[in-house]
Amino acid sequence: MKKAFLSVLLCVAMCATLLVGCGNKEAAATTTTDGSETTETTEAAAETVTAPGTYDTLVVGTQVFDGVFDPLFSSSAYDSQVNDMIFTSVCVLDPDGKLVDNAGHVEVEEKDGKYVYTVTLQDGLKFSDGEPVTIDDLLFTYYVFADPTYDGSSTFGTLDIEGMADYVDSAAPLWKCMMNAGAENTDFSKWDEATQKKFFEEDLPTAGAAFAQEIVDYCVDAGYAADANDVSTAAGAWGFEVAEGGTAEDFFNAMVEAYGGDLLNLSNTESAGSSLFDLLDASYAEAIELSDVNEITGIKKVDDLTCTVTFNSPNISGDKLVAWQPLVPKHYYGKDFKKGDLTAVKALNNAPLGSGPYTFVSYENNIVTLAANPNYFKGAPQIPNLKFQAVDENTKVDLILNGDIDITDPSASLEVVAQMEDNKDKASYSLVDNPGYGYIGINAENVPDINVRKGLMCLMNREPAVKSYYGDLAEVIERPMTPTVAEYPRDAKPFYSYDPAKALEYFKEAGYEQKDGKLVKDGKQLVIKVGIGDASSHPSTPILTQMANDMADMGAELVVNDLQFSVLTDMVQGGELDMWVMAWGNATDCDNTQMFGSKGGSNYQHYYSDEIDALQAKILQTVDFDERAALVAEELDLIMDAAIYMPVYQRKNMEIYNATTLNIDTLPERTTTYYNYASQIEKLQMN
Repeated sequence: MKKAFLSVLLCVAMCATLLVGCGNKEAAATTTTDGSETTETTEAAAETVTAPGTYDTLVVGTQVFDGVFDPLFSSSAYDSQVNDMIFTSVCVLDPDGKLVDNAGHVEVEEKDGKYVYTVTLQDGLKFSDGEPVTIDDLLFTYYVFADPTYDGSSTFGTLDIEGMADYVDSAAPLWKCMMNAGAENTDFSKWDEATQKKFFEEDLPTAGAAFAQEIVDYCVDAGYAADANDVSTAAGAWGFEVAEGGTAEDFFNAMVEAYGGDLLNLSNTESAGSSLFDLLDASYAEAIELSDVNEITGIKKVDDLTCTVTFNSPNISGDKLVAWQPLVPKHYYGKDFKKGDLTAVKALNNAPLGSGPYTFVSYENNIVTLAANPNYFKGAPQIPNLKFQAVDENTKVDLILNGDIDITDPSASLEVVAQMEDNKDKASYSLVDNPGYGYIGINAENVPDINVRKGLMCLMNREPAVKSYYGDLAEVIERPMTPTVAEYPRDAKPFYSYDPAKALEYFKEAGYEQKDGKLVKDGKQLVIKVGIGDASSHPSTPILTQMANDMADMGAELVVNDLQFSVLTDMVQGGELDMWVMAWGNATDCDNTQMFGSKGGSNYQHYYSDEIDALQAKILQTVDFDERAALVAEELDLIMDAAIYMPVYQRKNMEIYNATTLNIDTLPERTTTYYNYASQIEKLQMN
């Protein structure tokens, strides 16, 4: 969703709430509140967990929630923080990012050219209401994700599982059928002409305006637009251009144009909470049966604790895709579930029930309150109460030092590290590698001569820029992939070193020559247009400054455009820049198809290679790690040789802790990108 796009901007979003405070001895409530309605929970009464120390409430400072506390439909990282405490997965990631057993086990074997994953649950697991966990609960998760009307963020329904395509294509919501048919459709065997006309001319535009207005309202709450009528400013913050005085309808139309009419992709990517299609009348969600397929043949129940999932082809993430999934209680979420209708499941989005370490108590005033689950299979957490509180990025450090919150994650900087070091009696901190990287991209359509691109690469002096900005909080990387991915080639050497003389050689090989103080070809000076967001505080600005000076010395020109991030994004996507400076984040595997595949949705460098495409396809089907890593190294070398991406840095992420209230000795011995306090929350203790 688009809030990921605004993750940096939202770091400074302040919630208009009071801090809950640490060590609160309040009694746990039994209601769930979304700010306007209060609903009784369905949890059975459970024994109370007593804190061994003085404090009984852990307060985690985070960011604004969507309020979708359901792992089947949540798409916000901040909602997912909460869901991870309420729900349990069959398997989880260890500190090295490897899949390990949790509530169960998964193994795979090849049979007759197909790949069969067997998932087995532990015996004796219970949900927080006391009901037993069985394999039916995992199968329920699978079938919701695969439902023909599913519109959440999971891609489970697209997997090459035996029988999956037939099941997914067996039905579709009315809105989807009509969109596929188009406004000019004349086949009215499934719906009538009046319904189609009303859908396209009235109801879809109305839902679109509501969808856009929800984004505007979100930006207002976050401080990026003045009020509900300030559509132009909100649209700009969201990465779109709407004229001053524009309406929500104009905003939606701008999004539709940008997505080429792909409303499903638009909804999944740009949502500020609601799906576009949830904003339609409920009648449009009714499923239209297209065939009588009612099961996924490749998913089989073996017994109450075991199932198998059969893939038609190898998948490097197959084990994660079947076992790194939440156990969602069918008896609670699925009692009214039927294929083609997820209404009853979605109705419980704000009243979650799971088998995780904590149970849901309430969501009120941007504070989520949880209580320890005595039925948790690893043992009840030693901290009775857990609160997630949305806080202002600029106040995170002060809130820790003042004792208002216990754990939070400020942006890592030398200044924050210094503050932590100066307050060792009050606070502690950890640094881990960010699962992303900063880079400089080159548009191969705008700069078609590979020798010009290689010359530009030789002018990027990365090491001094990164070290002066980050110190030890970042490192220069040599390939376009985050080193947190296991397949990253750790022995990679620089493909292009900073060498102005070599750069000039490349420019001359491209046909440029120095005449009258200018570097020209066919009478035209070499001029490169580059975009960067917030240049005054960007770590890559010194790289561009030196490039500009070096190119000026040669007689060329680098035009640096300091842009708002939304404008920068629009210009990159629109192909208006020769070069740009950006970053990727949250990579969990070695699949680079999105960025470098010929059909990749984020291939903004417009470089298309059959050889790279073939390697990417082979990588995704190579199960053996060593073989796959070798293919990844080959792919990344081809990308570097094309001179379209210069990886610049991988920075550190930071967590800080309140040493007064939190027993620091009970934090994980090793905190990594994949493993932090939440990974063993049941062991954490307050003082």
